[in-house]
Amino acid sequence: MWKISIPRSERNLDVADVSVLTASLNYGRFIEDAILSVLGQTGLSVQHVVQDGGSLDETVKVLTSFEDRVDWSSGSDSGQSDALNEALSRATGRWIAWLNADEFYLPGALASLVETGEQSGADVVYGESVFVDEVGRIERLLAPYRFSPRVLRTYGPYISSCSAIIRRSALGEDPWDVGIHRVMDWDLYMTLLLRRANFLHTLYPVGAFRLHPAQVTATSWEHWEQEDELVGIRHGRSADSSERWKSFKRGRMLHRGHKLLGGSYVREVRARAFRGKDLCWFRSESAQANFVEFLEGCYGRSQPARLAG
Repeated sequence: MWKISIPRSERNLDVADVSVLTASLNYGRFIEDAILSVLGQTGLSVQHVVQDGGSLDETVKVLTSFEDRVDWSSGSDSGQSDALNEALSRATGRWIAWLNADEFYLPGALASLVETGEQSGADVVYGESVFVDEVGRIERLLAPYRFSPRVLRTYGPYISSCSAIIRRSALGEDPWDVGIHRVMDWDLYMTLLLRRANFLHTLYPVGAFRLHPAQVTATSWEHWEQEDELVGIRHGRSADSSERWKSFKRGRMLHRGHKLLGGSYVREVRARAFRGKDLCWFRSESAQANFVEFLEGCYGRSQPARLAG
């Protein structure tokens, strides 16, 4: 069984390979998993910056327990985008990652992305994500494919934010629009595309996206429809609703075609065999073994990237 080495990093690294940004609000029951998954990344230097919006639950207590290993602050903000911009202002990393407080990374995830980015020269590197339930058991795999600007424009943000890193030099200052509260990932990717950023997909399961009733994406789409329209029009979508719907349907068909040709559906079908398996690898050896089996079963890889032996 491979072992996890949790490095004891300084609170403020002069220069980190990756700065992980986490916006937090009343997710105290989940945030320790996020932190442990960041601390468990090996093969590179990682700074974790948590910007909490003044949580009233156990969040601050959890953050305090990691005082010397997490750069954190708690206070009022204008929402998730505002918190991410504030976290970015304290980031020292050459690469920027975005992990929500209810998500967690998988073993070797950041090393895999950074290695791919450094070798290729890409500005955005994204892998694949695993949907897990409230306690971290596998629900299904979300497998994207080679980058398609057309799919991003017409279908939407098919790249999971918890499974991507972005070159710091490509972001600029305050890249998240504080007026956007749900589709800020789509707006960010479209802005980067406009700046001619180079996107690259890599075959590695990077982040675990937790499904639970309190998450923002669990609210009805009608609540966010106006925001989606605003971002779409900003980046060239038609203001006419019928034209938008036609464009979306074409984008959805193209999305499905890319998944079919890229083997995404094959990987997603293979992942069904692991449904219900605990994926909180930073808490038990059995969950570590589950991840190794998942990696072998879906990707044909025998061990996670750059793990301590």
